[in-house]
Amino acid sequence: MEQIINKVELSGIVTLDLINYKPLKQEYIVFDLVPYLFQKYLLKEKVFRVDMIQINWSQFTGKEVVLFCSNDAIVPYWAYVYITSLLKPFTNKVYFANQQDHTELIWMERVKNIDYSTFHEQKVVLKASTIVPPEIYVCAAGYLMENVQSLMWGEAGSPVMIYKKKKNL
Repeated sequence: MEQIINKVELSGIVTLDLINYKPLKQEYIVFDLVPYLFQKYLLKEKVFRVDMIQINWSQFTGKEVVLFCSNDAIVPYWAYVYITSLLKPFTNKVYFANQQDHTELIWMERVKNIDYSTFHEQKVVLKASTIVPPEIYVCAAGYLMENVQSLMWGEAGSPVMIYKKKKNL
């Protein structure tokens, strides 16, 4: 019987699947300011500060928190800074984003924090997926190109060449 050879494994190509960095719903909490605004549109400082002090901030322990306001109320910036100061002793990270963008914001931050030096002089393929937004791929590609020997797109078995480092003479 003839032995099957895995040519992909022998090629030395490393696959980076950015879907692995997408935050799961249970990994972060969204904190909407609207319930703490007078008639859902006005921030009354004294009432707001009392409401904030009454929150059990320990419920956010170990979570990433996204602050936002789900309506078009004009919230003074200090309110977000104040909430951040109350959250920070308990949370891993605090972000500000609108309701649509918070998942991508956390995802982008995680992609920026990948240790790209582990891909130094490697042949890397960015695994193609329609789930991953283009801005995530662009971010990763920028960091990868500083480290890799070659950058490809698709699947390790049939990648499309994107970038190849020029050899120094």
